Parts: sequence; structure tokens; C-alpha cells
Amino acid sequence: MKNITIIKRRLLKKVLIIMGVCSAGLMASCAKYGTLVSTVYMNLKGTVRSKASTQIIEGIQVELRNSLSTPKALTNNSGVFSIISEINEFDNTVNLHISDIDGALNGSFLSKDTILTLSSDEKLAHIKENIEIRLQ
Repeated sequence: MKNITIIKRRLLKKVLIIMGVCSAGLMASCAKYGTLVSTVYMNLKGTVRSKASTQIIEGIQVELRNSLSTPKALTNNSGVFSIISEINEFDNTVNLHISDIDGALNGSFLSKDTILTLSSDEKLAHIKENIEIRLQ
């Protein structure tokens, strides 16, 4: 009888060790990959102009700050920028940082941060167009 109890305890000990190792592996994989984040791709298109003269500005850097990858774009010779980035599906705003990185080449302008609100239609269409940014 004593031998059967010892065998049961050893068997139970091995089962518990195996269960512990398996659960530790499961926790490690959760820590490695984290929780799932639902994302959407958004295309942001707009124009950067001078606040004083309303002239378009070339060479201005527009950076999306609250996306998953922090993409950047430069305005072209028409002052137009376009950024495609992945954002959290539940974010209803995007945070843009606009800066003059070419110095006095196209005039000197102050950096600006702006927050844009995304409508449900824009998120559904994955695009926000006609963004007007004015720099001083």
C-alpha cells in the first residue's frame, strides 16, 4: 500500500511539472507577441501653404506621430503631401508634426503640431483628403 502511494505521488509530481512547463511556455509566447491590435491603413493627403501669402511650400516634412510606424513625407513642388500608414482602428485622431527641414531654401517656417479628427466615413474609406496646413 505504501509503494502505491509513493508511485502515485511521483506520477502526480511529474504531471504537475509537465503542466507547469507547458503553462510557462504559453505565458512566454503571450509576453513575446502581446495582445492583438486591430489596425487600419489610412491615406492622408493635403497641401502646405504659407499663412501670410497663401503660397504653396515645397520641401516641408509632414510626419504622422501616432501611427504604428511614424511615416514621413515631403511636400512636392505643388505643396502636396501624401502619407499612407497603419493606425489603431480605435483612434479617431491623427497627430501630425510639420517642420521646415530645408532651412531658408523655400523660406523659413516654424514647426507646427496639429491633430486631425477622422470621421467614421473617412476611416471606412481609409482616406482623409484636402487637408490644409498653414505655416508661419
